[in-house]
Amino acid sequence: MKQKIRKVIIILFCLYSAFFFIGSTLAPIMAYMKHYDFSALLTSLYMYSCHQQPDRSFWIFGYPMALCCRCYGFYLGVIISGITVLFNKLRINLKTFIFLLVLCFVDIIINYGLGTIHNTGNITRFIVGVLMGILFITGLDYLLKLKRRSKNED
Repeated sequence: MKQKIRKVIIILFCLYSAFFFIGSTLAPIMAYMKHYDFSALLTSLYMYSCHQQPDRSFWIFGYPMALCCRCYGFYLGVIISGITVLFNKLRINLKTFIFLLVLCFVDIIINYGLGTIHNTGNITRFIVGVLMGILFITGLDYLLKLKRRSKNED
């Protein structure tokens, strides 16, 4: 039963992330196809979860995506890692997890702490976002398994 709950939680995060990933990709495509109302609706759906700065977003057909590169990468990372976790194919040891976490923090510090001095660029932001999504699902899966182990020990 606990294994099914863990899988349901991971699936829900994957579906939630797919909504953001697909919707943010569709927004500029809809604008290009002159469906401006639908594009604006999609963009407005994500305005409270992302800063949506056009200079920090990928552009499709001359229109910015509805999410910045880091958020777009995060949702993609959640989808990919969520699917691999469901098939028990994603295994990250603690040293690798900490190393990737430090990499993410370094990028964020460079962008926000030294933003006026150095800008890492959209591709780097996207890659860091994917890593953050992978780390999120890995951490969530570890916590769900840890909770199940501690209940089994009682």
